[in-house]
Amino acid sequence: MRKIFFSTALLLCLVMLVGCSKNKEIDTKNIQKNTFLIKKDGSIEAGTVESFDKAYYNLEELEKYVTDKIGKYNASKGAETIAKKNLELKDANAVLVITYETIDDYNGFNQTDDKLLTTAEAKNGNIELPESFTAVKKHKTVTLNKALENKKYKVLILKEKLDVLLQGTIKYYSGGTLVDKHNIETAESGSTIIVYKP
Repeated sequence: MRKIFFSTALLLCLVMLVGCSKNKEIDTKNIQKNTFLIKKDGSIEAGTVESFDKAYYNLEELEKYVTDKIGKYNASKGAETIAKKNLELKDANAVLVITYETIDDYNGFNQTDDKLLTTAEAKNGNIELPESFTAVKKHKTVTLNKALENKKYKVLILKEKLDVLLQGTIKYYSGGTLVDKHNIETAESGSTIIVYKP
């Protein structure tokens, strides 16, 4: 009896560990398209997949260009807020993964205008939000106020086409295509808004 109990407990622990490790990080081996991972602490890993199929393309030159660009950005900030995680050639594509300390660093480096807010900031800011969201749990429509009522939730607003992973649970969304409660594909155009529990 005791043996069965410990075996069951061990199995449950392993299942929990596998679940917890989901979406922990991205690298060049596990992405097929432009991917954005937001971690529990608000830091970001972003992977870019670009065609690299011309004979005159040179991976070393690309690596030097990326390293120089990151160096200049960090020098302008006076700190190392972004870093190249990895870069490699995969199936005639150059796959690059960069880590960012904050969404501001991601925006500054990529010249984007994405946002990561608390629900209070989303309510009180001058941000245009839809009047309704889709609830992940029952796939039903809820009001904006309902989607933003939990003060512990975060609001992620993206305006680019990405495969988005979260170290958290998506609760409500507007725009995009839900894959599962940790993963959503953003819309081709316009904004995708994700309300999630970190």
